[in-house]
Amino acid sequence: MVCHCTDFFRMAKGTKTAREYGRVNTKELIELAKLGKTTPTPKGFGQVEGGGTPPTDLEKDIRTLKEHILEFSKFKNDFDFAEHPYFGKLDQERWTKLAVYHLNHHLNQFGV
Repeated sequence: MVCHCTDFFRMAKGTKTAREYGRVNTKELIELAKLGKTTPTPKGFGQVEGGGTPPTDLEKDIRTLKEHILEFSKFKNDFDFAEHPYFGKLDQERWTKLAVYHLNHHLNQFGV
């Protein structure tokens, strides 16, 4: 999940792209999230299905995630974020809310 979380930040800045866009009902996705249920992963980002960045060394992967979080936190309000595969064009506030939700979801899975 460390690599999967890092891929989220790669997606936000456009260095990793999904293999499909707009193929989910975003209202349904938001409802699943509100209920604390698992939401679909964009094709090209799934660790199990393939496409996600493969893990190397856990400590190295954690450092890489931290670097991406720090980089993301320094983006200016006018940063040109990449299009999200499900939600389309998002501003910094929406990307940040999504990042916090996504990280918390996976950290909670592992009791962190």
